[in-house]
Amino acid sequence: MVTSAVGKIQHGRHLSPPRKGDLNIMSTSKTKGLSRRTFLSGAALLGIGSAATALTGCAPKSAVNPSDSSLAETGASASSASTSEYPWPDTPPTIEDDQIEEELEADAVIVGLGVSGVAAFRSAAEEGLSVIAIEKGETPQCRSDNYCYINGTLNKPLGLKELDIDELAHEEWGNSGGYADYRIVRKFMQNESEVFDWWAAGDPEIYIPSSPEEADAINAQYLQKSLEHPYAVSSMSYRDADWTEDKAFYPVRIYFTDHEHVVHENAQRAIENGGQAFYGHFAEQLITDESGAVCGIYARNSETGKYKKVTARNGVVLATGGCESDENIMAKFYPGVVKVGNINPWPNYDAEGNLTNTGDGYRMGYWAGADFSLNMAPMCHVMGGHADTADMSLVGMTTPHLHLNYNGKRFMNEEMDCTDVEVALESQPQGKCFLIFDSHLDEQAPLSFDPVKGRVLGRGPWTLAQMEERVDGETVFKADTIEELLTSIPGMDVEAALASIEQYNEMCANGYDDEFCKSAKYLWPVQDGPFYAQRTGLGFCLTTMGGLRSDENCRVYDKDVKPIPGLYAVGNIQGNRFAVKYPFKLPGISHSMAMYYGYVAGKNIAATPLS
Repeated sequence: MVTSAVGKIQHGRHLSPPRKGDLNIMSTSKTKGLSRRTFLSGAALLGIGSAATALTGCAPKSAVNPSDSSLAETGASASSASTSEYPWPDTPPTIEDDQIEEELEADAVIVGLGVSGVAAFRSAAEEGLSVIAIEKGETPQCRSDNYCYINGTLNKPLGLKELDIDELAHEEWGNSGGYADYRIVRKFMQNESEVFDWWAAGDPEIYIPSSPEEADAINAQYLQKSLEHPYAVSSMSYRDADWTEDKAFYPVRIYFTDHEHVVHENAQRAIENGGQAFYGHFAEQLITDESGAVCGIYARNSETGKYKKVTARNGVVLATGGCESDENIMAKFYPGVVKVGNINPWPNYDAEGNLTNTGDGYRMGYWAGADFSLNMAPMCHVMGGHADTADMSLVGMTTPHLHLNYNGKRFMNEEMDCTDVEVALESQPQGKCFLIFDSHLDEQAPLSFDPVKGRVLGRGPWTLAQMEERVDGETVFKADTIEELLTSIPGMDVEAALASIEQYNEMCANGYDDEFCKSAKYLWPVQDGPFYAQRTGLGFCLTTMGGLRSDENCRVYDKDVKPIPGLYAVGNIQGNRFAVKYPFKLPGISHSMAMYYGYVAGKNIAATPLS
């Protein structure tokens, strides 16, 4: 059985530095519906049966034969030409012996030091492996700060509710249209809270609130950061919300007040356990042996232009992120995002000043024989703002008020969650609509769930005073009469919009939405001036959430649906976690799943040497 170094959570104080063996999270006790964060033990957890291929040795070679491609002699970059199917060459460029500046050996190689890669780095190092991490940025990378947290030790101090994991897993799997791997979803939900505790304990300065009230006080300082506790965990969950509503989050949303600090500290824990990190190094090709097992990596040093050839006795974990910065790969795997033009608001940069998340894992995995997951999910959801720029401060109201498009037509049930609103908006003129409301906003907003409000502006509903501050005649409009309001919106079909509002007000009076069956409690008429309209556009493409076909043990599969020995995928290159759309009701699931499966990959690669 593999034990772990999960730090104990101590409420109302800073965490002690994690010590190996603090807690064994391989417990198998559970009750029906409410898991006790069960971990399978031994071979069942690690999936070491068929994956532990006995190899006679790892005599490295390129993942494919470079001589098969005319591009091998040109030194062309991976995106400069394409196969008949994918936007990259059939084979990678040749790396000659005189291009190699250093040869290294390790038990495991981690490619990418975002959340998932850092978790894998630390997890493997704590198992006593020699681990080399390759990162093309100058430091570990992270964006945003939200995590989800399900049924763990932090529930009480953060005021979170216990959830039925069986029901939750079934719902979230259903959001993928059945394309995601149910085992990946459910295993994550059963176990992620204890791994989050381990992750938080990796930062010895992290403070855990002692009560929901203290968590609220920290959250109230969200935009300014807590002065008393600059490194803390807190909650953004609406504890009193009815999470059965479509727009409502489940009460699982927590965050770090300084996420970057947590990621960097966890990377330091890996280094303290003997790990090596090479920043400013670009992993470009996997190395395989004659059997097809992955046993190393070629990484280009940005300072010298030459390569490190790193041989890995146990294999390689790809934690290379998404592909949102490569238009050609996006067009292949996420054509809808390219067509409608979702903006990426959080670009990260490598050591050469270029965008990261360029699909490196897609190319390297393909060259090593990996298959891709189906119906990959972009993380796109409406955030209420006009979305013409990547300025996150311009997000707006996402309440269930009347929505009209430029044709003056209503086109959706406005109480849908923000991912489904995104889908509806993608087929509207200019990808935009307008929230229409009147002078009763101060009465109506507190009755509705506005998820984006809690994220950006702290707790509390929108107010008319806040809307008045935003009136600019371009994104937020105001007028004394409905006709004046609609006339002030460039491009609006005023006559059709007037008819739509008249029809909508009649349905409000009757208490029944005969068009889209919106709940009667949200049938708010537009009748008492002054009147307002907020322009809302498509959501940002926050990241891509598809990648290499994988399983709940992070193994990567080939086109024959067989695991490739020595190759693991975590984070946004790990396929089969999500599909079709982002599961909006579990905010922070992307970070949490990246962290969790990074941890799992570290443990599994430690338990599964290639020879």
